[in-house]
Amino acid sequence: MQNWTESQRRWRKKGRRGVSPIIATILLVAITVVLAAVLYILISGLTKGPGNTPLGTALAMGSPLAGVNGTAFTYTIPITPSSGLTPASLNFQIQTSGGAITALAGSAIQMIGPQGCLEATYTFSTNAWAAGSAGASTHACVPPGVTTTVLTSGMQFYLSTGTTNVAGQGDTLVAVGVGSFSGTVGAALP
Repeated sequence: MQNWTESQRRWRKKGRRGVSPIIATILLVAITVVLAAVLYILISGLTKGPGNTPLGTALAMGSPLAGVNGTAFTYTIPITPSSGLTPASLNFQIQTSGGAITALAGSAIQMIGPQGCLEATYTFSTNAWAAGSAGASTHACVPPGVTTTVLTSGMQFYLSTGTTNVAGQGDTLVAVGVGSFSGTVGAALP
């Protein structure tokens, strides 16, 4: 009977053994690496700087309506903004059908408010916004400030290409996100 009890004790001792030290070390390193990777992924989403909001989610431009104002060729573009977009968050370019950026002398964009007030003017030559001033078919309003005016529904962009007629050339007006906005949104010019 003593042999049986002794063999049972040996079996229990073998059953109490853990994994070898090498396997234990490998498991600890693997668990640490996995936890570090998960923590990195969670934290990296919180540390993104400016430019993390895609412009395409904050601004939609409708189909431009072509027109002529005296000797200037014009386009009226309805917009649907969201997410607190301001004029200071936008720069503009006119892109040819081949993808090149074209510089049209005398080109400007006027931001027209829902009541027909000229809120601000963007000049292509300076890539800058200025407070509204009296325009051809609009009257000047006193905006709260070019950089603080929030774009709202009912606003529109009024693009004047000066004396250059871009109709039928396949050009696109491209809005480029600045500051906390990134990416572009375009409207094909008819």
